[in-house]
Amino acid sequence: MVVLLLAGTGVALLWNATHAPSPPAVAFPAPAAEAQARIEHHMAADKAFRDDLLFLLVATLRDRCEPAQAGVLARMANRASLPVLAAVSTVTTQDASLDRPIYQYIQHRADATGCGQPLRLPAGDGGSIEVDIEQYARTFPDSYFDPQRSSAPRDFGGRPLPERAGNACNSVVYSVLPLGGGDWRCSTLRSNARARVRALCEDAMQRQHGHLRGELDAEVGQAMQEPIVQAVAALPAECR
Repeated sequence: MVVLLLAGTGVALLWNATHAPSPPAVAFPAPAAEAQARIEHHMAADKAFRDDLLFLLVATLRDRCEPAQAGVLARMANRASLPVLAAVSTVTTQDASLDRPIYQYIQHRADATGCGQPLRLPAGDGGSIEVDIEQYARTFPDSYFDPQRSSAPRDFGGRPLPERAGNACNSVVYSVLPLGGGDWRCSTLRSNARARVRALCEDAMQRQHGHLRGELDAEVGQAMQEPIVQAVAALPAECR
């Protein structure tokens, strides 16, 4: 049994990773029509809420369709210090009656979507957004903020999602050089800086321990202090 449990709200996603990768014969019940309409109104009006809900939907669906990688998106979200559940928590704090319906909505939509099928969600101005699940995973965590992104960022170095999620250096990389922001120039500069800091961190782990397994310790952290300061200082002030 694999559990994706993200603290901070009543939303908890529970999935059996041994389940066959096809939609259940009986989908999880949908929320009441009135509650679903309110949820979809929030998605259309609030991009942060839509990004949050989309991540939870993709993670739930992918855990069924790719059981060997169950929980990987959640681990990568933690590595990347993404604001997962922040927007959902804001909505449920303002309207606690949506807490259970949001959970129902996620489970119902995930159950009703076949593996390989895109997810379509309401977006602004009465439109919708269609997201390819595997493309989202290939470009994650950047796809959290840009769900239709088609190309993997260069700082990934061609590494697959499970490897990125297991790399403890990413916890440092994203904490000091976070994602987000709409300026493409700053995004590119931070991406390049992340690649440099990650390489330095991996070198430090290899020197200290001879491998890249496990989490960072004090020795590696100390070795990384100066390179991190230099990498951040090299960025334009508006990109730090």
